[in-house]
Amino acid sequence: MATDPVVELVTACKALASRGCDTGIGGHVSLRDPGRDEFWINSFDRTLGEVTVNDVVKLDHNGINVLNDRAVSPGWEFHAGIYNQRPDVNAIVHTHGFWITALASLCRPLRMRHNLCTLFYNDQVMSPDDSFDSIGAAIGHASTIIIPWHGAITVGRSIGRAAALHATLEDMAKLDVTLDRSDAPELPEEARLPLRKLIDEVACYLEQTWELMIRQAERHNP
Repeated sequence: MATDPVVELVTACKALASRGCDTGIGGHVSLRDPGRDEFWINSFDRTLGEVTVNDVVKLDHNGINVLNDRAVSPGWEFHAGIYNQRPDVNAIVHTHGFWITALASLCRPLRMRHNLCTLFYNDQVMSPDDSFDSIGAAIGHASTIIIPWHGAITVGRSIGRAAALHATLEDMAKLDVTLDRSDAPELPEEARLPLRKLIDEVACYLEQTWELMIRQAERHNP
């Protein structure tokens, strides 16, 4: 049975909120409408944890709301731009999670201080701001974009993968920022790619994390 994309987007918003990525107005999650130059995205006037099916809008790639008259974040432009540039991307998450923002305020990528950090190995880039001119020039084939003094963006082939990657970034950013002024070593370079393949391709960590996030959201929103 096909999943209702609006329900799927609402689930992702609430799941991200349950993992600490909901620090106020401004986070946005989108889902591509396959075969159309359109995407669903949450409205601007609700936190992720507050989003319901009535708070989802649908935009074309020119920013025209084709579903209702709700306002959306000015950040819709980078969603449209990424979808145009990256046909492999079907979902995008942007938040100002506390630890993600703390990492972004250090103006550097995530350091490899835990095996789960390898999910971002050779797959994270820095963008000077959240304009698509900057993001489009930086993103390449990466799945994670860190925006200094702001937050981060994750993308994925599914909304579950993009959301789970984002929640993992929040967790690993907490560890990394906490250790920032220590001499904690990073994983050896030669261990990073094998660990990434084990965690992602063998253990299917992101898929398992997405299922966990759904369960956590259901407990928070019975």
